This record gives sequence, structure tokens and C-alpha cells, in this order.
Amino acid sequence: MKRQWSHPSVVLPLLIAVFLLLTFRCSLRQHAQQASTSHRAAAAADDDAGRSYVVVDAKIAELAAVDPAASAVLRAAETLLERNLTWARAPPERRDAAVRGLRDWLGRQRFDPHVMAELLDLIKRPIDRYAAGGGERDEHDDDVDMRPYASCAVVGNSGILLAREHGALIDSHDLVIRLNNAPAGGGEGRLALARHVGARTGLAFLNGNVLRLSGCAGTPRLASAGCRYCRRAYGDGVPILTYMCNAARFVEHAVCSADAAKAPVIVTDPRLDALCARLVKYYSLRRFVRETGRPAEEWGTRHEAGMFHYSSGMQAVVTAAGVCGRVSVFGFGKEPGARHHYHTLQRGELDLHDYEAEYEFYRDLEERPEAIPFLRDSGF
Repeated sequence: MKRQWSHPSVVLPLLIAVFLLLTFRCSLRQHAQQASTSHRAAAAADDDAGRSYVVVDAKIAELAAVDPAASAVLRAAETLLERNLTWARAPPERRDAAVRGLRDWLGRQRFDPHVMAELLDLIKRPIDRYAAGGGERDEHDDDVDMRPYASCAVVGNSGILLAREHGALIDSHDLVIRLNNAPAGGGEGRLALARHVGARTGLAFLNGNVLRLSGCAGTPRLASAGCRYCRRAYGDGVPILTYMCNAARFVEHAVCSADAAKAPVIVTDPRLDALCARLVKYYSLRRFVRETGRPAEEWGTRHEAGMFHYSSGMQAVVTAAGVCGRVSVFGFGKEPGARHHYHTLQRGELDLHDYEAEYEFYRDLEERPEAIPFLRDSGF
């Protein structure tokens, strides 16, 4: 007869182990349910926080759309147009061209971020047509290469350039953009400067007031000379891109554009001006709220709204982003002991700009462009 095997010292530990295992599994299930509930609650809280962030951004964006400085410029422009630019000392032979330019500029005043997708046609096409010797051809000729420049260098005017030797790197880009007639290196007396700032210039980006400083509408003698002074920094063969912060500058534009054999003088599309204004004010408002903890509506306590404006460098960078496959930026920023400008004795920044806000915009443009309001809606 077969003997059955059984021993109390073995059965009891087995029962205890089974009991503990079941208890542990129940505890795990309960913990998982609690964790899931906590996760859903946290996710809901995050969603709520996200919605609040969107609401705050929307409010800041709404405030950024208000531009008293631009409104004042437009009112002055309409007055000048009504008086046929008689206050602007326009040479009679150039007044009609100035009036036509001003009228066209006023007719295109609106906010439309899709202008970014048109910059190749608005800016690169006339530059390339001139370079190809086709100044008299139809402006929409199909034989102009409408692909973006492979690389562009935007050269700012900060004195930090003098502490580095980036000249050869700057000149290696397909298009070199310089600001407000800051000198390039090379030529008589500037050979040493070339190793810091480069020697090539493919596009001069100018604040419209720089045209006024050239004095080309001041006397009949200057006007009859074809305004060689507005091109004195880089020569007749370098195209000029200028934005109009004063409608009277259309007089200088008409004079500087009179000689078709010289490189074109292009006025920025007002839609690009409006886009840049909103971008900079948005970043300035956001910076104000973050640093002060005050409502965005109090931004005017730090900045004079009627004078606030983007810098020439900022609009040059946005322009380059629209016509270049890759953009490199040089000479932007400050360092202790460095000049404000590498070529002047100016000591400080202008109050009408918020350079720190613009630097934040550049960082977002490089690292997370999808987060930039207005620009992300541009189709660019």
C-alpha cells in the first residue's frame, strides 16, 4: 500500500506564502488605481494651467497689436500726402515719384504675417535682377532664381565685434547684410577692420532716417548729383533695403532711386514692419510681466509707447529669415568694456528699443520657432 506524504511543517509555510502573495497583489492593484487617479488629476491641472498660459499669451498678443508709434507715423504720412509733400523740400523733378511711393506705401498698410512667404519675391528678386544686369526687364521674369540664399550673415554694429576675428567667416556667407552704413573692412584705412567685421557687403539695411542724414534732398546740387551720399558707405553697386519710420523719407528714396543704373533702393513692405512691431512688443510685454510681476497693461510705465520701436537689426534678422536658408548673426549683444558701436563713440542704447526682448526673440527663433506668436501663423 502506497503511503501519502504530508507534513505540517511544510503546509503551514505554504499557506502563509500564498496569503502574503494575494495581499501583495491587492496592494499593488490599489496603488496603481490611486496612481492613475493622481495622474489624471495632475494632467487635468496641467491642462488648466496650459489654458491659463494661452489666455495670458492671448492677452499679451492683443496688447502687442496696439502700436501708437506706427499710428502717429501714418497720420503724419496722410498729412504729407494731402499737401503733396510740399513740406518735405522735395526737388520738383522727384516730387511725383515720392508721392507715388508714399501713396503705394499707405495703400499696403495692414497686418499680414503671410508677408514672410513673399520676401523672396519682394526683396531677393530685385537684388538678383540687378546682379544679373537685368534692371530694365519685367520684375516678374521667370529666369531669376527664386530659391533662398544658402547662407546669410547679418552683421550688427556692437563693439563686441572688435574683440573677435570673424571677418573671414562673415565674408564666407552668400549674402552679407550690414546695418545703417556701418563700415565694412578693406579699402584705404580699413584693412585692419576687415579681420573683425569682414569686407563684403551684399545688402545695406537702413533706417529711413539714415537717408535723411545723407542730405540728398536738401539742396538742388545734391539732388542733381543723384544722391551719391546715400551710397557712400558701400558704393553704387550695393542694394539698399530701408524701412520708413517717417513718411518724409520718401523724398530721399525718390532721389536715391533716380539712377536706374545703380543698385535698387527697396522699401520694406509695411506688412513686414507691422509684423516686426508686434513681435518685439510681444516679447517686451512678456519680459515686463515676468520681471516685475505687474500686469501687462502697466508696460507703459517702463516704455514710452509712442516712441517704442524695433531696432534695425531686429528687422534685418527677420528679413534674412525670409530670404536665406541659414542665418548667422554677428555683432549683436553687449559686453562690459565694449563700445556700444564698433564704429562710433555712442555710449549707450536708445530708450525706444528693448534689446533684451529682441535677444529673447532671437533665441526662440533658433531653438523653438514654433512657439513664436504671429510668426508661426505666417505660413513661413
